[in-house]
This record gives sequence, C-alpha cells and structure tokens, in this order.
Amino acid sequence: MSTTTVDTDRQDERKRKRAAIIKFSLAGAALLGIGAAATSAAWTDQAWFSASASGATFELQGKNFASPATFVDADDASAKIVIPSTELAQLVPGATRTLTLTIKNSGSVEQAVTEAHTWVAGAGSFVAAPTVAVSGVPAGTLAAGAEATVTVTVTTPTDWAVGNQGKSQDLQLVFTGTSV
Repeated sequence: MSTTTVDTDRQDERKRKRAAIIKFSLAGAALLGIGAAATSAAWTDQAWFSASASGATFELQGKNFASPATFVDADDASAKIVIPSTELAQLVPGATRTLTLTIKNSGSVEQAVTEAHTWVAGAGSFVAAPTVAVSGVPAGTLAAGAEATVTVTVTTPTDWAVGNQGKSQDLQLVFTGTSV
C-alpha cells in the first residue's frame, strides 16, 4: 500500500468517526431540547381547599331525683340514677304506679333514642314480675339540647300471686341515644 492510500483511509475513517460523533451529539442535543421544551412549555395551575374538622359532642343524660333535680351522666349501671324506693313500694294485686322520668340530649347533634327495661332477678324475686309500659320516648330523634318526659307505668294484675308477698326486685330502665 502506498502512503497516499493509507492517508486517505485514515482520513475517511476520521470523517466517519467525526460524522458518527456529530450525529450522536445532535441526537442527544435534540432529545435534551425536546425534554426541556416539553418541561418549560407546560403551564400549571392549582385550586386548593382546606377545612377544619371537629367531633360532635354526644351525651344523653337523665334528671335525678335530688332537690333540686339536675341532669346527670348515667352512662352505665354503676352510675345509674336511683329512683326512690317509695315509688314502687308496697305493691298489691291490681296496683298501678306511674313514674315520670326526664332525659336530655346534652350533646351537639340529634340522637335516636330507644328504651329497654327488665326486672333484675335475684334472691327473693317476684314469682311474677309486674308489667311495665313506657311512653314518651321520642319517636324519630331528640334534637340537641332537647328534653323528653317519659312515663313509666308499673302494673300488677288483679290476680297477682300470693307468692309475691314480701318479695322484691329491681326494675332497670336503659335509654340509649344513637347518633343519626
């Protein structure tokens, strides 16, 4: 080979390498340019919202029998409101006793109120417990701050068994408020 051919081959090889480097450089620059254009050309805008949240207060209270009567928490059997024993003492056949109870929604939201009652069995319990009827429990809901007067009627049948003489039993009434 002659030196002219070698020089020409080297020049061709350098041109090819230079052309390849230029092509790759241009391709890289194009990609960077497109990416930059896509990023810088995008406009953004936002709409933000914020709100404070708080929990409601929730309390169903009963009016006690103190003088003066006040509304108190009676959230479980250990904190129950005791009805004076004279209210249901000395029951005889055909007796009817009426109790007036007051409940209050002391919370900040309305409540659906339900009632359940039972005679608590124990030693010396009645042979046949008197019947209990409850009226005045709010149908629907009890508004925040509202009171309801509930009437409890305890009745013994006219043929109440002789075996009930001298017996005693506790009547338990539970009013439950449920959030709606």
